[in-house]
Amino acid sequence: MYDVAIVGARCAGSALALMLARAGADVLLIDRTTFPSDTMSGHFIQPAGVSCLRRLELYEDLVALGYPSQDMMTVDFGGAVLSGKPAAMPDGTTQGFAPRRFRFDPLLAEAAVAAGAELREGASFVAPLLEDGRIVGMTTSGPSGETSIRARIVVGADGKRSRVAHMVGAGQYDACEAQCCAYYTYWENADVASTRLFVRDGLFAVTVPCGDGTTFLAVQWPHSRFKEVRSDIDGATRRAIASIDWLAEHFAGARPVQRYVGTGDLDTFFRTASGPGWALVGDAGNHKDPITAQGMTDALLDAELLSAALIDGLGGRRDIDAALADFGQARDRRSIPMHRVTIDLARLIPPPPEALAGMAAMSADPVATGRFLGVMAGSVPPDEVFEPPAQQMAIT
Repeated sequence: MYDVAIVGARCAGSALALMLARAGADVLLIDRTTFPSDTMSGHFIQPAGVSCLRRLELYEDLVALGYPSQDMMTVDFGGAVLSGKPAAMPDGTTQGFAPRRFRFDPLLAEAAVAAGAELREGASFVAPLLEDGRIVGMTTSGPSGETSIRARIVVGADGKRSRVAHMVGAGQYDACEAQCCAYYTYWENADVASTRLFVRDGLFAVTVPCGDGTTFLAVQWPHSRFKEVRSDIDGATRRAIASIDWLAEHFAGARPVQRYVGTGDLDTFFRTASGPGWALVGDAGNHKDPITAQGMTDALLDAELLSAALIDGLGGRRDIDAALADFGQARDRRSIPMHRVTIDLARLIPPPPEALAGMAAMSADPVATGRFLGVMAGSVPPDEVFEPPAQQMAIT
């Protein structure tokens, strides 16, 4: 019997497996794909996530992938432009990274295996094993057929449309239907040196240099335009570029070198984090619109919270179900403030004139600018910069 069986071996699942294996747990990690393989992603790790990778002693491995550190960030509202370094994390980290997932995900999975976790690629979760109302393992399907696996805890790290969450009946709350659709690809010959975000009325764009001669460009439109955008993604993207002077100038002569990737399936929600014998981590438990680029960072930080709960529970220091319930509360306390900011930004409505004037004045103050940028970076609590909405979200 395994201590923990994890479904999904990308950011959340592999990070969790690594942490648990280092603590001496017997861990099985499965993924329906084989590595290396890509996945739809904004592939940006905020400074808070980079700090987590430092704690995992993987920072040098991240740097060795060759993607340039993003030390500067610019948020361009049209009427106000804030540019600088985000406020530092407690360990001094200010930079983010934008690694391609087909290289970063194997890095985490290989580290988990090196720590002692077992990885089975090309293995899909079929259903949980249930005894007396408790999950005690799972059935998987692979090249050799179906296999039953016993485990004290089954963790769903299988993404937004988590089959584990569906099969265990995890409840959903604080949900917001998709407000945007998004598409991205990589461009050659774009003149981009650092991360830059553009917020306009009915439009959002972000561009990040990838360090291999290409530049990542993602664009988001109101969800009501999804059918129109999907019918001509390249045309819609080029019109977005032309509508923003900075992009028009820096993408003059640039061309996309890969197919566009995107979706309109961008609802935002939390799911119940755990139950008898199971837990959820990463997008399976909390999904945000990609407009604030929190997905990879949330995966790492939530894995850290869950690993601490599991280590306590498996080691007998606490009742494991109580430890998992506390994990869910800790996850929500950490994530709900940014959840609110993300929902607000995904409305694609620019700040009112008085707010723009305040941000324009802020742009001359490096400390204030750093704190503003620190909200997205994860170094500054959102409620220290933005007023909370009138209607508070419940922390369960």
